Amino acid sequence: MLDRAACERRVYRLATLLTGDPVAATKVIEQVVDAQPDLRDIDSAHMDRLTVLRSREIKPAILAHDLVPNSASEALASLPPQGREAWVLAHVYQVPGREIARAMDCSFTATKRHLEGAEAAMLRRLGDRAPEAGRAIRAYSLSLDVPRFYRLERFRRRQTRIAVLVIIASLVALALAGIMILLSRPMGS
Repeated sequence: MLDRAACERRVYRLATLLTGDPVAATKVIEQVVDAQPDLRDIDSAHMDRLTVLRSREIKPAILAHDLVPNSASEALASLPPQGREAWVLAHVYQVPGREIARAMDCSFTATKRHLEGAEAAMLRRLGDRAPEAGRAIRAYSLSLDVPRFYRLERFRRRQTRIAVLVIIASLVALALAGIMILLSRPMGS
């Protein structure tokens, strides 16, 4: 079981690698983590599944970061979406095959086929640098943390919700006080 910050970080890291877009990855956090009524009820495989689904809705971009060589970013971006998902889950996160299949919502055989295709494509594009690319992408992923602007925006939304609730409670209290005053007056007055 992961706490909220760990869930946000896990979703953000995976979504960033799948989409290539750190800003779009924050939207995936909102769709996956914020949508859960209780994070204690969600396991990492299910969270990965939701992250994969939401990331598929975003057009993939090329990762741009000093830790990731351009050739590795371009090779990863060139993979078809399911190949990219399988490769990232297998080579970056070392997720076992059956869990990859669950995250991708496909059979184990289909997952193997996607992974084999992705591995072949990465080898064609990168040659003997493919394992190094995997390590570089993993290092980049581990360096990622949820951006400050996401946390500030989330804090601002929570403060706004609290302010609205306080205003509503105040209005209800005033209305009840008015009703009590009216009810306490004698009938003939």
